[in-house]
Amino acid sequence: MKRYVVEQGTDQVERLLREGPAATCRLSEAEISAALARRCRAGELDDANRAAALGRLRADLVRLQVVEIGPAVVSRVHALLDRHPLRAGDVLQLAAAIALREGAGVEVEFVGFDDRLNTAARTEGFSVRP
Repeated sequence: MKRYVVEQGTDQVERLLREGPAATCRLSEAEISAALARRCRAGELDDANRAAALGRLRADLVRLQVVEIGPAVVSRVHALLDRHPLRAGDVLQLAAAIALREGAGVEVEFVGFDDRLNTAARTEGFSVRP
């Protein structure tokens, strides 16, 4: 969301995206779209800016590596929830990051702006930024 609406952390996200390859979970598309719609309904964002942000999101999804939410990702959430007190969206994001790391066979850096999720990611062996 920080890439599509200026808020605290926007500069960090822009810098990280310039540093190298990036990935996201397909869930991010739904989460960002929902957040944009909520802001629009609340009068914090007008229709034109929402449409522009959705256009930027769609363009980013073409160039980012997107981890799809399928059985291989969802099957990981049960064990993760045994270890971490996470919400559904957060545990899916973490499960997707683990699937990406295992599938790519390289170190994956986790970027999050939620303390509980970042703590869980560190416990799962990720280096965490912002």
